[in-house]
Amino acid sequence: MWIYTWEAWAIFFLAVQIIHFAGTWWLYKAAGRKTWEAAVPVYNAYVLLKIIQRPTWWIVFLFLPILSPIMIMILWVDFIRCYGKRGWGEAILVIATLGFYIYYLNYVEKPAYTGPEDRKETLLSAILFAVVLATTIHTYFVQPMIIPTGSMENTLRIGDALFVSKNIYGTRIPNTPVAVPFADLFNRSLFIEKLQLPYARIPGWKKVEKNDIVVFNYPADSVYNPTDRKDNYVKRCVATPGDVIEIRNAELFINHEKFIPKKDAKIQYKYIIESKTQLSPKYLEEEFSLVSTDYVFGANENGFIYEFHGLSDEIFQALKNNSNIISANKLITPKDQTDHNIFPKDAPYNQDWYGPLTVPKKGMQIKLDIQNLADYIDIIETYENHDLEVSDGQLLMDGQPIENYTFQQDYYFMMGDNRHNSLDSRFWGFVPETHIVGQPFFLWANLNQLMGFEPKSGFHWERWFTVPNNGNPNKTSYLWIGAILLAIFLGWDFFFKKKKDK
Repeated sequence: MWIYTWEAWAIFFLAVQIIHFAGTWWLYKAAGRKTWEAAVPVYNAYVLLKIIQRPTWWIVFLFLPILSPIMIMILWVDFIRCYGKRGWGEAILVIATLGFYIYYLNYVEKPAYTGPEDRKETLLSAILFAVVLATTIHTYFVQPMIIPTGSMENTLRIGDALFVSKNIYGTRIPNTPVAVPFADLFNRSLFIEKLQLPYARIPGWKKVEKNDIVVFNYPADSVYNPTDRKDNYVKRCVATPGDVIEIRNAELFINHEKFIPKKDAKIQYKYIIESKTQLSPKYLEEEFSLVSTDYVFGANENGFIYEFHGLSDEIFQALKNNSNIISANKLITPKDQTDHNIFPKDAPYNQDWYGPLTVPKKGMQIKLDIQNLADYIDIIETYENHDLEVSDGQLLMDGQPIENYTFQQDYYFMMGDNRHNSLDSRFWGFVPETHIVGQPFFLWANLNQLMGFEPKSGFHWERWFTVPNNGNPNKTSYLWIGAILLAIFLGWDFFFKKKKDK
């Protein structure tokens, strides 16, 4: 049975309460509590925490997705230990039987209540506390992310390790509440697919704005159905709900005005540059940080010709002014050359000539007909759960004729700063509000050299401990502050342990 609506979850919650009461009423009574206290939803959890003598505020963890299964297993073990079952065998048994070992205690053995054991700080309890704390932070506050591709070069670089704030746009409640903690970092399949929560978000500080660098779940990821299990992407939001986006000759226009990126954005394009003699690889790397994988070159009748995969305007101008350069031009796709990989399907666009196209906005009504159906059919069917079909020249939605459609949520248009090397909304469409994860707020390292991403170009120490997404082109590294704090911590820890040993 699939559980994915609030009504289904209400029934599931009620069933769990009945199961809990049926398996614990005698044990509650043995602990000096009233039998009926095991039957009252939420209050029975409060009483249980009293019985096992754990902080009553732990009740919050019992109702938080991802954390709830962890806390329930901890409480099962604590509960049976209050009735003398304190061995590792019993702990494994209660978890392996999904708590139903408690039924055996409640109806067959009926042990006396002995109270919780003397709880001393152990390695196990420290590990459990660390797991709960880390899971809480990762799921509801801050998520780490390492950039594997160059679609945001050189604003964000391959190997940049980011901390992403989930609160700024509002923390999204996980769609898959029963999953292995941190599974999204190493194996996204470790979750129970049949238990899914509907979309819900805790209000944030702001809405997604134009020019924000945003982390979101890749809408076109077909490997996993739940939104929170899809790949994480990071791009720049260039158009918000209701905006009209258009690209003319590789220049981006929003609402018919030229888009002005933040000052820290390093927008890149492909360029063709002809030179009289071969450009020295050492010169390109030392002056512009361009390594051999950033370009291809060959000879022609004039000398040498280079195709650079991505250059910022600043680097392009510097190269163009080199006395060795014959010509330098942006590599732009002709207007009449249609790219069949572009969104919407079969639209006569390409990455340099695109639109105009309106970004859907919640509550916005459009005339929907066969002519503009391709622009919006994917989001209406995939993200707003309607069936569209054409029958005898008539457009039908959910089997009924339709002429106008009102969008149910907001959408965004995302693009990479490396415009000619970015798989973005030009190719797979709008990003629904349901897919927004958060915003990068701290770049703590560049791990390109360690992670094996190509090209391996050093650790880029100047990027460590910097703040992205603030519009400041002069990124200040606070690595020295981090190093001082780490030295103070290690020194204090060493001094304190030495003093304790004495």
